Amino acid sequence: MSEMSRETCQTARESVTPMTNGDAGAQAPALTLVTPGSIPVESPWWRIADFGVLGLWMAVVGFILPYHEKWCDEAQAWLFARDLSLHRLWFYELRYEGSPGLWHTILWIAQHVFHARYNALGYLGAACAVGGAALLIFKAPFPRYIRWPLAFTYFMVYQYAVIARQYNLLPVLAFAAALMFSDFRRPLRMAIVLMLLAVVSFHGTLLAGSLGLAYLVEALPQWRTLDKQVRTRYWISIALMVLTFVFVFIVLKPPPDSLEMTYKRGGLLRIPGYTNRQGQIIDSSLKLTTVISGAFFDHPIPSAIFLLLAGAWCFYRRKLLVFALGVGLEIALYSLVYGTAHHHGTVFVAAITGLWVAWPSQGEQHSSSPRERWALRGMIALLLCLCAVNIWDAAVAIKRDYLYPYSGAEDAASYLKAVGADHGPIFGYGFGISAVQANFDHNILTNIPTSYIHNGKPPYGFQLDLAELERVNPEYVVVFSVDPQTTMRLDDRAWVAYGYQLVHFSDGYYFYKRGIYEREAYIIYRRAHQ
Repeated sequence: MSEMSRETCQTARESVTPMTNGDAGAQAPALTLVTPGSIPVESPWWRIADFGVLGLWMAVVGFILPYHEKWCDEAQAWLFARDLSLHRLWFYELRYEGSPGLWHTILWIAQHVFHARYNALGYLGAACAVGGAALLIFKAPFPRYIRWPLAFTYFMVYQYAVIARQYNLLPVLAFAAALMFSDFRRPLRMAIVLMLLAVVSFHGTLLAGSLGLAYLVEALPQWRTLDKQVRTRYWISIALMVLTFVFVFIVLKPPPDSLEMTYKRGGLLRIPGYTNRQGQIIDSSLKLTTVISGAFFDHPIPSAIFLLLAGAWCFYRRKLLVFALGVGLEIALYSLVYGTAHHHGTVFVAAITGLWVAWPSQGEQHSSSPRERWALRGMIALLLCLCAVNIWDAAVAIKRDYLYPYSGAEDAASYLKAVGADHGPIFGYGFGISAVQANFDHNILTNIPTSYIHNGKPPYGFQLDLAELERVNPEYVVVFSVDPQTTMRLDDRAWVAYGYQLVHFSDGYYFYKRGIYEREAYIIYRRAHQ
C-alpha cells in the first residue's frame, strides 16, 4: 500500500466515531473519505528552506554583533546581575528600574553560574531572539512569503536581536502563546508561557494579561465539554496568573524615594513618559502618533490605516479582542505613562501576535467563501508592505551600526584603560556612565557608590557637588551627553574654571530605523597640571 493510501485510510478511520450503548437511538455518523488530492503533502525541501532562512537570519545577526557597541541600558542590566544577589535584585533594586526581572535573572545565572564575561552579553540577547525568529519561520500560520520576510523586519532582526535587552524575550514568548492559543485542553502550558511573558517587562505584563483574557473568553463556550480534570487545570492556571501579577506589582511598585516619584511630587519637567532625556515636554497626542508610526510604516497616516484595516479584518475573523486589547494596551502605555523609541516594537510584536491568532487554518482557507479569500489577500498585501518598509529600516540600521559607533562607551573605557585612569579617582556624570563601568570588573567612579546607576535618592552621578570635587580632586571626569555640542558649549568653560581640560571625546549614535534617535557621547576631562 502506498504512503498516500495509508494516510487516506487513517483519515477515514479517524473520521468515524464508534457508537456506544448509550448511542443506541442516535444516528450513526456518516463515513467521510478524504481523497488524496485534498491532502496537501508538503515537500521536505520546504522545511530545508526554512532552516536555510533561519541560518541566514542568524548569519545577519551574528555578523553585526561584534560591531555593535553596547549602550547604557544594556550595561545597566548587566551590572545589576553582576553586583547584586537575586533577593536584592528582585525585591529592592528593580523597583527603581520598572522591570520585573526575568532578563536580569538570566544575566545573573550567566555570570554567577557560567562565569560569562561582558562581551557575551550580545550573544545572550541574540540567543533569546533566535527563539522568536525560529517560531515565526517554522510555526507561524502565515504563508512562507510572509513569515520569511517578517523575520528580517527591523524589530525582529535588529532592535530586539542585536541590542541585548529584556525585549528580546518578547517575540519568542508572545509567539509561543499564539501557537498554543487554540489548544483549550492544556491551559497550564499556556499559563506557564504567559507567566514568563509577564515578567519580561511591564509591556510583557500587559500583553500576557490581554492574551490570557482572550484565551479564557475563547474557552468559555467549550467549558461544558471539558472534563473535570481540565477544568481544574484552568482554575490552577488562573491562580498562577494572579500570583504572577501580584509578584509583578510588588516588584514594580515605585518606592517613595525613587527619582520618578520625586519628580512627580516636585512638579519638575523631567517626568518619565512626559519628557525626553533633554527635559523637553512631549505631548501625549504626539506620543500617540509617534508610537503608531514607529511600530509600523514610519509615518502616522499609513500606519493608522494599517492598524484600522488589520483590526477590521480581525473583527471579520471574530478575533478582534486578542488583537485590539494587546495592541491597544501597548499603545496606551507608551502614550500615557512611559515610552521611548525602542518600545515601539512592543506594539509591533503585539500586532503580529494578534494576527497570528486570527489567521485562518488551512482547512478554513480551503472552505472559505470568495469574500473571505479576498479579505485574506488584502491582509497579505498589507503585511507584504509592512515587511518591505521594515526590512529597509533594518538594512539601514545594520549598515550604520557596522560603519559607526552605536555608543561611545567602549571607546571611552579603552581610553581610560590606556592612560591608567582607573588606578586613581575618577568622577562620572549621567545615566550613560554605566556603559563605561561595565567594561571594568569593578566600580571605577569615586563619586558613585555603585557601578550601576541607582535611580533613587540621593541622585549620585546626576548633580555636580563642588565640595566633593574639591575634596577628592579627581584626575579625570567623564560626562555622558545625548547632546554633546550643547554640553561642551555650556560646560567647557566651567570645567576650565575648575582646573580641567578636554582630553578625549567618544561619540556614539543611537540608531533607530533610518534615523538617529539621540547621541550616545562621552566627554572626558583631565585635571590640568600646573
